[in-house]
Amino acid sequence: MQLGFAGCRTAFRRCCRWLTCSGSVPGQEPRDQYEVLCLGLTGAGKSTALATLVGEPSDSLEPTTGFNIKTLPVNDTVLNIKELGGSVRPFWQEYFRDAHGVLFMLDAAGGEASLQAARQTLAELLPQLKGRPCVVLATHSDVSGCATQSQVEQLLEGLMHGRKSAVLSCSRGQRQEVLKALEMLTGYMTASIK
Repeated sequence: MQLGFAGCRTAFRRCCRWLTCSGSVPGQEPRDQYEVLCLGLTGAGKSTALATLVGEPSDSLEPTTGFNIKTLPVNDTVLNIKELGGSVRPFWQEYFRDAHGVLFMLDAAGGEASLQAARQTLAELLPQLKGRPCVVLATHSDVSGCATQSQVEQLLEGLMHGRKSAVLSCSRGQRQEVLKALEMLTGYMTASIK
């Protein structure tokens, strides 16, 4: 009985997602869909930011082991966001081929060692992502002593090599800041593909 209920619930969610996100309502054009990778070191705030974005509770989240997928309509498009856990970094490259863009999160309050580790990780990733747009979101910007947005921009200077990119900051629970990053990334992806 439980298995039947779970199957029905899954089918219902897929149907609702299709109806709300695909734009396949009679008389409307289907929406463009983009695959976005959400990457960052363990503890960068990826799960919290995405949960806040889709209206899920974020108080008792555990670090992602493996991946988590969120589907979200943004600017007349649909983003399929794959959050890949920091603990599975060796497997991230398996997802690069299908990605249209990257949202990279780093902990602005993690201290110098954490910022340098995030920089090194991003430096290793970007050549494999072959010019795909990237928005860096510096999380925990509300914590005293965190790196400012301009400090993060300086830290990452020279890494983007002409690709469409931006650095933004956000604090916990601020949906609009995360949405702004995704809107910016959507604009970059749309311009790159068309």
